[in-house]
Amino acid sequence: MDSLTVSSLSSTPGSELSTDEMKLLAKLEEQNRLLETDSKSLYSVNGVLRNPTSPKTFSLEENIWENVINEWEDWSKRKVGQIKVLTRRGVPAHLRAMVWQLLCDSGNVSVRPQYSDLLKSSSPSETLIHRDLTRTFPHHQLFHNHQSISKETLFNVLKAYSVLDQEIGYCKGSVFIVGLLLTQMAEEEAFCVFVRLMKDFRMRELYKSSRDELGCCIYQFDSMIKEQLPELHSHFQTQGFQTSVFSSSWFYSIFLSSLPISAAMRIFDIFMCEGLEIVFRVGLAVLDMKQTELIKLDNEGMMKCLQNLESWESNPDLMIEAAYQIKYNGSQMKQFRKDYEAIKAKELEEQEELKGLCSENKHLKHRLAILERRCSEKLVSQLRKELEKTQLNIASSQNALKEMQANTSQLEEISAAPDEHSVLYLRTELISCRLREAEALTELKQLKNHIKDMDEKLQNEIHRNQLKRTEAHVSSQRDHLQELTSHNKDLHSQLQQIRCHFLAVQNKIQTFSKCAPSSCQPSTSASLEHKDT
Repeated sequence: MDSLTVSSLSSTPGSELSTDEMKLLAKLEEQNRLLETDSKSLYSVNGVLRNPTSPKTFSLEENIWENVINEWEDWSKRKVGQIKVLTRRGVPAHLRAMVWQLLCDSGNVSVRPQYSDLLKSSSPSETLIHRDLTRTFPHHQLFHNHQSISKETLFNVLKAYSVLDQEIGYCKGSVFIVGLLLTQMAEEEAFCVFVRLMKDFRMRELYKSSRDELGCCIYQFDSMIKEQLPELHSHFQTQGFQTSVFSSSWFYSIFLSSLPISAAMRIFDIFMCEGLEIVFRVGLAVLDMKQTELIKLDNEGMMKCLQNLESWESNPDLMIEAAYQIKYNGSQMKQFRKDYEAIKAKELEEQEELKGLCSENKHLKHRLAILERRCSEKLVSQLRKELEKTQLNIASSQNALKEMQANTSQLEEISAAPDEHSVLYLRTELISCRLREAEALTELKQLKNHIKDMDEKLQNEIHRNQLKRTEAHVSSQRDHLQELTSHNKDLHSQLQQIRCHFLAVQNKIQTFSKCAPSSCQPSTSASLEHKDT
């Protein structure tokens, strides 16, 4: 690779390589070209370095990694730049286990003696781990060519950590990382390295159920896309294609679930040395190289395109070189983190406010239901009393009518030959009785109408209450919609201002590029930085 050459190693400020080290580095390059596969090494930090697929023993004296491993304290303190360059060039397969353990200082993990006891304990995540292993182990290419990895050892490491760290338990992405570690080292050593990765490499924060760290990484990654690949970002926005749908697995598994194993191991070498920065770099390099193709696709097509990364299997060096052509600014990433935290704080504040409003609304609905129930019970009680009174009046009227009819019959029987005076009297009594009967019937009819009116009044009152509540809710929603519309207009205005500012800056850069001499163009060599904080 042009950007990761021996000259760049020797030019690292404050750390010069000797002639012998340069010769050893050249030998290392030759050995890297001869290694065709990354086989599991049978050694630990204190073990013998031997490749199980070949009877040949690799002498540390034959390459520069002898100095790195034997003089690790000196290299890790004074020659960090060379270590970074060496890991970017690729750690030899037969040395990976040793180098990884040194890079993460797994030899000093305090929980190493507890591993056997952790395996004896039960974990609530056991069922989930078994299910994921059943789905992943037979199908993923990571496990195809490593027959020495068994589901049992993979299960043991995952279970032991879920017992050790019950807050995190088990996360699906960890199966790929632990699986890769087991291709290089023994079970207990893989556990210690994984503990270090979780504690010191931000993996524990990524795996937390709150997903705050993962959300921050995705926000930072999306901001990098927006700044460095604005046309692709605009296409994502137009299609409603969220960055998280493809990038979350990249951060979870450090590309082990997406890239070919040969390329993913190279990324993991750098990750063990420099942290999550390499994930951002490689992710943006993938999008940059596929930008022209992605812009022509819809959501489904883009997802398939980003899942098909097999093209880098034959040349992972090209991928690493492209990654270190990506602009990565540590200060800017910290600012992106602050922006994300501000957004989350505002969202949390809005959620708390909404929660309070929902609680208040629920309380008001409860009170309204109680008042309606009380009103209904009072009205029903009043109607029941009036109905009973009306029924009593009807019964009284019917009894009076029966008495009058009986009296009329008696008078008719007594006066067989009534005179005119009697007939007139009886006729008057009959008319009077019929009038009283008519009045009683009229009163009965009025009472029935009154009952009907009271029932209609009750129904109308209930409907009015429901209508008032509906109108109040509609008014509230309309106000909320107006607020959202106003907020959307403000955001649109801010977006227009940012676009205008971006275009102005771009024009200035283009003007400067045209005016500046070619000798002033910035160097494309990759910058060496410490782990992402």
